[in-house]
Amino acid sequence: MASEPQYLPPPTEPAPLPPAQPVPKPRRRRGILGIVVLSAVVGALAGSIATIVVAPRLIKVTPTGNSLVAPLAPINNTLTEESAVINVANQDGKAVVEIKTTITSADTFLQQEQHGIGSGFIVRSDGYIVTNNHVVENARQLQIILRDQAKKYDARVIGTSPEDDIAVLKIDAQNLPSLSWGDSSALKVGQLAIAIGSPLGQQNSVTKGVISALHRSIQVPDPSSPGGTENILNAIQTDAQINPGNSGGPLLNSLGQVVGVSFAIEQAQAGPGLGFALDGNAAHDIANQLIQTGHVNRPYLGVAYQQLDETAAAANSLVVGALVTDVTSGSPADRAGIKAHDVVTKVNDQAIDDEHPLKDVLRQFAPGTRVTVIVYRGGKSQTLQVTLGTHP
Repeated sequence: MASEPQYLPPPTEPAPLPPAQPVPKPRRRRGILGIVVLSAVVGALAGSIATIVVAPRLIKVTPTGNSLVAPLAPINNTLTEESAVINVANQDGKAVVEIKTTITSADTFLQQEQHGIGSGFIVRSDGYIVTNNHVVENARQLQIILRDQAKKYDARVIGTSPEDDIAVLKIDAQNLPSLSWGDSSALKVGQLAIAIGSPLGQQNSVTKGVISALHRSIQVPDPSSPGGTENILNAIQTDAQINPGNSGGPLLNSLGQVVGVSFAIEQAQAGPGLGFALDGNAAHDIANQLIQTGHVNRPYLGVAYQQLDETAAAANSLVVGALVTDVTSGSPADRAGIKAHDVVTKVNDQAIDDEHPLKDVLRQFAPGTRVTVIVYRGGKSQTLQVTLGTHP
């Protein structure tokens, strides 16, 4: 939790002048207020369909069921953690929306309508909204409700990235309040985290906590493989309380900038669970691509892998990097000679580690780019050239 602001002691009073002369009033020096900011809260959805298990006791709720800490804005000596949260709730809350979904599910005999509630946030004043893919997936109707307007807007889906759990919606409106993105790479553990959303259908609820951990690997259901799972890498963990319905809402720093997108919770046997948010920088990039083109132009390597940190690498007599568990036949990786059990340690001189997962590093390259990949195999490093393909 960020500490209360610290103030510098006032300067020593000047010695009095001779009686015949007036005593000048001492000048007061303004204290310097250091505020640690940044944030993340996480969410998931409420509805009639049950929660989805994404790891042992980790569930993802569907709509149915550097010394840079952060840029220090000009502030005054009266700003405290409490007033920072109040400011964010008051201003940023205007751009956080409630998303009501209607899904038609068919069983053996009849069709049933199911309803869910999720969250989202406006990123452009002309009505573009970012949320989770699992909030809107399979919905036949989407309604958007703003905090300060009773009017409901019908929304359409501009594009989705199920692999990243990001979706962009559009409503026909202008001059809407919108949120700006912060730099999630500057986050520090212990910074203030603020989540806004519609937990359990309670619109524009605000919770606060801290950034509990960074670069978490979270296992979630794979939308392209029924019954399968995939890893969401570089997730942000927070202790800000979240509940079903927060999914798709923003994780904010104390400047009111989006540094994450709430998407999953880990249930505890008693008490509140853990919250997780998608990395803000990655979400920002994906959202921009969806707004511009309607899809994500993702480079394709063609490997399944497991991220190895120092502990896992040492335990298996390997090195830090991405341990390849499978190579797709005919893929760019296969053609370049990458094999199962290789550990990818670098791509174009960028080391692969917890802070730079392979998936995020590859994202910066366009399909068709030729990159140098260093793999660790049989106790030695080998350099391979790979021409990235287009993600199928």
